Amino acid sequence: MKNAIKYNLILVLLIGSALFPACETEFDNPNNPTEDVVLGTKDGLFALAIGIRQYYSVTALRQAIEAPGITTRELGVTNTFLNINELARGGAELPGESGGITNPWVTLLRAKGMAESLITGTNTVELSAETRSGLLAYGNLFKALTLGNLIQMFEQAPIDNSEDGSALFHDRATVLTECIALLEEARNSLNTTPPSDDFNSSVLWSDINLGKSIGALLSRYHLLAGNYPEAIAAADAVINDTTTPENSLWVYDANNQNPIWNRTVNSADLNPQTNFGLVGALLPEAGDGRVSFYLGADAGTANADAGGQPLSEMLGFFNNGTSPIPIYLFGEMLLNKAEAYARQDQLGDAVTQLNLVRQKSNDPLGVNANLGAWAGDAGSRLDILEEIYKNRSIEMFLSGMRLEDSRRIHPDFQVPLEANTINERNRNYYPYPTVERENNPNTPNDPNI
Repeated sequence: MKNAIKYNLILVLLIGSALFPACETEFDNPNNPTEDVVLGTKDGLFALAIGIRQYYSVTALRQAIEAPGITTRELGVTNTFLNINELARGGAELPGESGGITNPWVTLLRAKGMAESLITGTNTVELSAETRSGLLAYGNLFKALTLGNLIQMFEQAPIDNSEDGSALFHDRATVLTECIALLEEARNSLNTTPPSDDFNSSVLWSDINLGKSIGALLSRYHLLAGNYPEAIAAADAVINDTTTPENSLWVYDANNQNPIWNRTVNSADLNPQTNFGLVGALLPEAGDGRVSFYLGADAGTANADAGGQPLSEMLGFFNNGTSPIPIYLFGEMLLNKAEAYARQDQLGDAVTQLNLVRQKSNDPLGVNANLGAWAGDAGSRLDILEEIYKNRSIEMFLSGMRLEDSRRIHPDFQVPLEANTINERNRNYYPYPTVERENNPNTPNDPNI
């Protein structure tokens, strides 16, 4: 308890420092330590590490889930707030000044900047090898995660923040390569030098498995980068890892509440679309246990201007203010393998992994379809990928991944320039926020759609 109070006090000082560049003061308070002083100590680095987790899980994660969730029909809009209605309509109507894209950009860059400060401090402060290993792996994990979020929403993103606001942008392939390099460095650090007890007890929380989280993100980003054997190997490492805890979760309490619950159950802003927003051949099968896991009773319809789609009550990982949200799902690892096998035309192996998801009844977090084996054409790569997309949309509901999945598995889907509320996705990538364009001369041209 004494350590928790100490780290919270240091975190308050950091929040008021230039580490969070939300505003500038015209004077210095000589009674407060500077950022350089705080981040020049182990206790300061521990406080920053705790702060990254808190800021990401409560503030940035909401943005990483909400914006793509509206764009891909996972969420229906029930409020008249302009930013979320602009996301619901999408198309060329979505402007760069919209809060719907500005908020994800700003919060994710801020979380990334915090991770960069942690990495820099870890490499400069005198620490034991074991503490350095834990902090470096932790900082790399968060930087890779925030970069991954950004490149799933925008065509290009800055790999490193810049103090003068003129960060360089990098294309998708380069950003994904950096995500993978950060995670591989994190994994190698943990394997070479296990983290200290001090780091584990002071920074990590009981519901995270750092090694598995790193492996799960490696599998994810290898898949996105087209590194299919590596995606399979990383997923297998997670599946076969018997260390505890079995899964990794963002945890919440009365003071730091589940952000998606806050936007759905606890407000009149958003609700999940019935049947996960899927239509036609993508509709869940009768008896799919994941429907009742994630979705409750009918909850009316979305705003007419946002599409008027039927909505359901929110359940699953978002049904109350303290519900934990998984950092990754066991089913994602199986589906990553299924897609990676299919992309390499190892169709039998792809169907095997797909059926493990469909027939799953012992998921560690209760996400169980309890269906029979797939009855589709096991010799058709396109049909297998379509079934994988359907299962990713259901299994990984509101994971922030559907825009990426839709764009990757349905690359030929024609997104119209005009606003629309019924398509599978109404943008491919978002325009860059006006606030970035006005302050950073390196901001690229906006994508057409």
